[in-house]
Amino acid sequence: MSKTAVTTAETVILQPLSLPAPIASIPSRSSDPDVLASFSEHSVHDTESALPPETAVSTSQRWNDPPRNKYRVFSCFFTFIVYGMNDGAPGAMVPLFGEYYHLPHSIISLIFLSPMIGCVLASFTSNRLHAVAGRRGVAATATGAYMLAYIGLSQHPPFGVVVCLLVLTGFGSGLMNGSWNSWFGGLVQGSTVLGFLHGFWGLGATLAPILVSRIVVKVEDWWIFYCKCQRRKGIAGLSCLACIGVTSSFWDDVGTGFRRQPVTPLPNAQGTIKILKNRVTLTLSAFMVLYVGSEVTIGGWLLTFLMNVRKGSPAASSLATSGFWIGVTVGRFSLGWITGYVGEKIMVSLYLIIAIVLELVFWLGQKFAVSAVMAALIGVSIGMIMPSGIRMMTKLLPPEKHLVSVGFATAFAVSGSSIFPFAAGALAQVYGVQVLQPVALALFGSQLLLWLFISRGKLKV
Repeated sequence: MSKTAVTTAETVILQPLSLPAPIASIPSRSSDPDVLASFSEHSVHDTESALPPETAVSTSQRWNDPPRNKYRVFSCFFTFIVYGMNDGAPGAMVPLFGEYYHLPHSIISLIFLSPMIGCVLASFTSNRLHAVAGRRGVAATATGAYMLAYIGLSQHPPFGVVVCLLVLTGFGSGLMNGSWNSWFGGLVQGSTVLGFLHGFWGLGATLAPILVSRIVVKVEDWWIFYCKCQRRKGIAGLSCLACIGVTSSFWDDVGTGFRRQPVTPLPNAQGTIKILKNRVTLTLSAFMVLYVGSEVTIGGWLLTFLMNVRKGSPAASSLATSGFWIGVTVGRFSLGWITGYVGEKIMVSLYLIIAIVLELVFWLGQKFAVSAVMAALIGVSIGMIMPSGIRMMTKLLPPEKHLVSVGFATAFAVSGSSIFPFAAGALAQVYGVQVLQPVALALFGSQLLLWLFISRGKLKV
């Protein structure tokens, strides 16, 4: 018996065991830096607990998921081509309006200022329209405003009526900016898809001066651009196609989702004013106003500058103006993924520094060829600034504030396309068209300073 006990004691010999690697239990609410430091990243071995549950789903949509989004995205692309043509046409129309109506630059500049009234109106009505009729109603209203304005312009009315009709185009642009920018900005890879959206806007802005110059050379009637005449489909026909496409793509979006969102049930005007107290909304709105102002001021007065100051021919100056818009388009199509990869904060600062240097070369170079090349390169450098500003806003703000804040900021930014070109025209009447370059430099410098303030990351929601 004792032998058996001894044998048992010999076979059951405890060996020293090495302790297993500790399994970290990550504190969920502790903010103590000493506690957080004790849980180093490499000590976490329970990787399954860090994974989301099987029932978890992403709340962010993609451009192709659900499948109906593909139709929505492409219809918005086409609508933004029309929107770009709308913005690119006034600059080409400046000398034509001056010759047809026999008016000075200071009065013709009202074609840049009048859309601002429509944009401001859109910024205060967008939220209510979304709640009542959804994006379907926004699409129909925005493109419908375009069609009414173009039909009126095709009748070549007195200049005062032209100014009033352009208020409708500003209203449509403000609605589209707010709705589609907030929707695209909330998609996965928002920087890339926003770059494409605004790239198609640049494509439309590129086509407009070319079409206007060809129409004037062959027909000599500027209003042909806006209507269908002699088997030509003007921009009124394109806006009709855009209305059908984008309205049908958002046909099931009738405002139910917006009414269910957990937002404060205030009247539209009060809700918008409350959102305006947000520093993120105010600061980025100011930045977008400056950007759109610089973009449309350059694009709107470049043709006149090249003809009067650089002594270019109308055909060559029109091509150089289109080169600027081509640069904007190329920048938005090609630089979106780089901007998203590196980050908007760094890339926008870099873009603005490059734009300032190129603008200086444009100003100091006295030859037409140098100015044409610099204009195209400036377009490339500033192409992604607007999409990046929108993307930054969607990152800083909670989703329930995207519609009102992004909608107001982008709609209000369109007013920049009215104020600054008008101011440049007023200055050009007194000092000559050469004031375009110092105005553009001042706008780029102001954007850079404001973006550096935004990049500090101290803006509070």
